[in-house]
Amino acid sequence: MPAQTILGHYRIIREIARSNDIVYEALDERIHRRVAIKELNIPHGATDSVRADRIQRFLREARAGGSLSHPNIVTIHETEEEDGRYFIVMEYLEGETLRNRMEREGALPPEAATDIAGQILSALIEAHTKGVIHRDLKPENIHLLPDGRVKITDFGIARLKFEPSITIDGQIFGTPSYMSPEQVLGKEIDERSDLFSVGSLLFEMLAGHKAFQGDSVVSITHAIMNSEPAIPQSVPTGLEHAIRKALQKDPQMRFSSAGEMKRALEEAKAAPQPLQATVGATGAFGLPSAPDPTIIAQAPAPPPVQPPVYIPPPPPAPWMTPETRHFLGTVGAVALIGLAILGVLGGGYYLAAQAYERYELHQQDARLEQDIARAEALFNSERFAEAAALYGELAQRAKLDKTRDTLRRNGAIACVSQGHAYYQRGNLLTAERWYRQSFRHAETHEGYGALGQLLEAGDPVQAAEMYEQAAQLAGDGIEYKVRAARIYLRIGDVCYAQGDNIGALRFWGMASRAAPGTEISDRAQEQAMAVLNERYQRR
Repeated sequence: MPAQTILGHYRIIREIARSNDIVYEALDERIHRRVAIKELNIPHGATDSVRADRIQRFLREARAGGSLSHPNIVTIHETEEEDGRYFIVMEYLEGETLRNRMEREGALPPEAATDIAGQILSALIEAHTKGVIHRDLKPENIHLLPDGRVKITDFGIARLKFEPSITIDGQIFGTPSYMSPEQVLGKEIDERSDLFSVGSLLFEMLAGHKAFQGDSVVSITHAIMNSEPAIPQSVPTGLEHAIRKALQKDPQMRFSSAGEMKRALEEAKAAPQPLQATVGATGAFGLPSAPDPTIIAQAPAPPPVQPPVYIPPPPPAPWMTPETRHFLGTVGAVALIGLAILGVLGGGYYLAAQAYERYELHQQDARLEQDIARAEALFNSERFAEAAALYGELAQRAKLDKTRDTLRRNGAIACVSQGHAYYQRGNLLTAERWYRQSFRHAETHEGYGALGQLLEAGDPVQAAEMYEQAAQLAGDGIEYKVRAARIYLRIGDVCYAQGDNIGALRFWGMASRAAPGTEISDRAQEQAMAVLNERYQRR
């Protein structure tokens, strides 16, 4: 629309934004008030039914926002229609969106994040009391004014509890990363769905990244349905508990109302904050060093992370069997006897030289035994970082393949054990670094299994691939196979719930192949056959 265009008694100054609809800055020429105008933008060529549906939803947005009067909700002045053009007139907002601020600053301080979330909840108290469920709370729809006030905007897909629904059963509305599990499944929602979204917003403000991530809608919605986001250790305990409660998969387990959640945030803000442990710098052998023990001793124990659905088998302690030690201690005598016999027999010079060379290699590895015992002691005292570094050094010094392979595996297991320690503290980024570091020593099923468990929250497909790799290294590995199959099955279920039958069939097929002969595999095959039969019958 060209500048200075008149729409009703409003003079358009400029276009502010354009997506599904168009937003302008305008001037109300009757009372000289600066306003924002949102005009319905119906695509060219839309059918009559699509056009009617868009108009109905647009007018419902106006009624939803217009029925509310609250300092933290954008004010709707009026809605009009002129020559087939529908538009909503609302207050003009200075400042920026929450998305703009987080892109500029990253994670916000707990005080700022709590204040913003508290104002959002104040707005929801008003909205929910009037029977309005927003359904699309996200950083782009949270506006921050220069004076510190927060405004909720865009009630475009809001649900009005006291009006007949215009949503078909199973129809999904919302922005994937902030949708509640019941939204993902297209189920009936209530006020607690908005509280899940507030929990996601609060997490993102404090962590600097989304609570549920992925490279596609499928992976994001899988994370929403099946994973628990790792809350940073820097988040105060009270806020952590509030986030966890808001993000419960079962609505019955969340806060019962926006008022209850707001009170929980106020209590968390008033509570004294504990000291936080810090992580040290990089240590030997390219490994991140363990935290300073004195710092950990002074800090209170962090709250436990949510228990994972599946924990890989615990890593075995590094080993060098008594039989190996006995062999290294006696091989010299055996080799010397062999040399004498070969010399007597004559013509055995070449074999004697080979035996003597092997004897020398065994002797050199035997001299590592004291250092190997020291590495084992470090491991057994849970000083895994030091143990891993020492095992890596010893592996480079070892002469025999068997000794070298054993030391490399021991180093890998020490890295995995250090990763487990960080995982239990809730520091998942450092845990992942240690799990991946283990592969520099040796590829083990413990390393791949642990990494798969950690990746389930953000990248379920890669997690399943890690489990499949672990299964190959573990021999039978049935637990890893079932875990991979279960992930593929769930992704297939999400695809099917969203109407993506092709995606569902693909992932169900992967589930069937990942763990053949198991109950998971049978279930995936049954669901795939049901969909194929349904498609065949429609022809």
